[in-house]
Amino acid sequence: MTVKLDFEECLKDSPRFRADIEVVEGDVSELETRLEKLVKQCHSMLEAGRAYCQTSKSFVTGLKELGHHCSGDNMMGECLEKFSQKLEVILEAQGEVIETTHAGHLLCVRL
Repeated sequence: MTVKLDFEECLKDSPRFRADIEVVEGDVSELETRLEKLVKQCHSMLEAGRAYCQTSKSFVTGLKELGHHCSGDNMMGECLEKFSQKLEVILEAQGEVIETTHAGHLLCVRL
């Protein structure tokens, strides 16, 4: 019994095809390694961002306390209050970015 092979079938399972598959598998493996590294870096960045926001909030609290301490100097108190309010707005926005990034990070990790 002779089995006829289609020429395309022979090409699909040729040594060249198998070598091409090995190259692609190597590329996929390298991509996975790089993505895992990037996910770890993202996690570290998120933790550092949270620590930064917490420290910055403490700084803003210190500015407000200093502003209340300078109650005799209205201009200084107003400037410190205004500055601390602007920093709070910035910190809220940074916190939102961190939380949004964290949510995206969790989705990537689950995939």
